[in-house]
Amino acid sequence: MDTEVGVHFGVATAPSMSVRPVGNAHFSVTHLCRQVRAGNLQAIHLPAQPAYFMMLYLRDTDHCDIAAGGVETVVRCYRKASVCLVDLREGASIRLHSDLDALAFHLPYCLFNEVGSIPQAPQAMPLRCLRGSGDRIMWNIGCALLPLFERQDVEAVLRPIAIAACVHLLQHYTIKAAAGEAPLSAWQEKDAKEFMADHLQDDIAVADIAEQVGMSAADFVEAFGSTVGITPQRWLALLRVERAKECLYDRRLTIAEVAEQCGFAGESQLNEVFFDQTGITPDVWRRGLFH
Repeated sequence: MDTEVGVHFGVATAPSMSVRPVGNAHFSVTHLCRQVRAGNLQAIHLPAQPAYFMMLYLRDTDHCDIAAGGVETVVRCYRKASVCLVDLREGASIRLHSDLDALAFHLPYCLFNEVGSIPQAPQAMPLRCLRGSGDRIMWNIGCALLPLFERQDVEAVLRPIAIAACVHLLQHYTIKAAAGEAPLSAWQEKDAKEFMADHLQDDIAVADIAEQVGMSAADFVEAFGSTVGITPQRWLALLRVERAKECLYDRRLTIAEVAEQCGFAGESQLNEVFFDQTGITPDVWRRGLFH
């Protein structure tokens, strides 16, 4: 699929570069620019194959995943300088809800085996799924790649950049062999907390958060507790209370509206959780703000 990424995204003429950085496996990157018209939201389907697919967003983009059976997830904003990394073992599908400007990387499994054979390179291991994780290193790599699309002979320059990108992914995004026995990595903790913050108004299941960091729900709860000191449910409740405190400054909002904006099931749940965290009710907290 390395030469067909643009086709799958409906932009067959999208500029693409490819190189064999170590052995026979290709590293390829395509610059995708796709406009989305209102009322004609584009569905993208990538076929199943032994490879990873990664997008580095060059501007904010809204899209959702399409799961098996055609079920679509909540639309999410993927921020500029963030990345998505998916395993194409069973294929992948998304639906674009806004214009797309991104670099798309096609990374065969065997590419990481070859890079892992380089002296002092990280061992090749399965990579975990990412959903809009900020990554300054990949952003810098992307900025280095963009000018190369205008050049004719780029192989000599592209080869070391390709190796650097693969080494970075192996260093930071591999799945631990015993995830339940070890704390979350810094990247996993960041991804989990950002996902909860982005979906604060939604009914988030632990399994949904665990999926973002490539873990089972049980392993994630154990690792999160070991790393952060509290359960993910408790951390989410604390975050919602902090957001509720911010909303209470707006006297135009009723307590029920504050509860809805912060992801609580209703006013009574907000009162209960808020009192548990602060020792007073939201109404008392608000009165204290203005006296």
